[in-house]
Amino acid sequence: MRCVRIIFVLLLISFSFSITNAQNTWSPQKTWVFFVGLLEWQDSASLPSFPQKNRRDKILYDLLKQSGVPTNQMMYLKDSQGTTSRINAEFSKFLSKAKPNDWVFVYYCGHGYKNDKAEAFLASYDVSNKTLGWAIKSIPEMIEKHFKGTHAIIALDNCYSGAMASAVKSQKRRVSYAVLASSMASQVSTGNWTFTESLISAFRGENFIDDDKNGVVTFDELKSNAEDDMLFGEEQLATITFTGNFDSKTVIAKAEPSSNNPRMGERVEVYSANSWWKGYVIDAQNNKFKIHYYGWEEADQECVNANQLRKSTPLQY
Repeated sequence: MRCVRIIFVLLLISFSFSITNAQNTWSPQKTWVFFVGLLEWQDSASLPSFPQKNRRDKILYDLLKQSGVPTNQMMYLKDSQGTTSRINAEFSKFLSKAKPNDWVFVYYCGHGYKNDKAEAFLASYDVSNKTLGWAIKSIPEMIEKHFKGTHAIIALDNCYSGAMASAVKSQKRRVSYAVLASSMASQVSTGNWTFTESLISAFRGENFIDDDKNGVVTFDELKSNAEDDMLFGEEQLATITFTGNFDSKTVIAKAEPSSNNPRMGERVEVYSANSWWKGYVIDAQNNKFKIHYYGWEEADQECVNANQLRKSTPLQY
């Protein structure tokens, strides 16, 4: 009888450990993904377009699908599809489909602006003097009203995106939030894809994001790397915060095998083409370093020698 009790206790401990691990790992299968990616607008004179080539919002969207998010739990409104009325209508219907304990991942890239009352908006395709954009404060309000799940990730790559942190914290919320914003509430944001690229690196599990080299990437590591990328590469402050029961140590992805070279992921300045350029090391072998430059394409990556690198201290705010 004593042996049976010991076995039962061990099984109970094992079961509890499994549950704890499951709670601390992001589940793509239980996640709903709502993307609005705008690189062009109806009022092109007031809202300049961004290049369509190799758009990173689509890369991030596809990466989440490859991670295991079911296609019937994903929606992507692109450019002219992203009118204010359609965004609001589709978002409320989309949120209502989720089940208890599900997560939602909301993403926007494009222009952000504030009205005369200093209220922050995401610029929808048809935004004008007569048509307001997607109100930042409306996003957590709609999640609280229509979403039955427990956790929300809101990632914004636009000017004044940090206003989302204030909107989420403005009142007590039922849902726990991770706000991943490229700038402060009072700050414009770069026209480069640097912030979205940081998200891609984390969800892809790139080994230089795994700061503690334990084989996994967490939201904490996403936060530290995204903040450092924006500060060093773009000289601006990202706003990343977690509320409620959102565990920042939740695992996002299994990390790629770690490199033995300590300079992997190091942010450096590189002397090339008679000038200094900011980037970070993505591969290092035999005293040769492959560099990804902030604001440039993968096709512009190059291998350089150690004597072309110098360390640089980012601006301190």
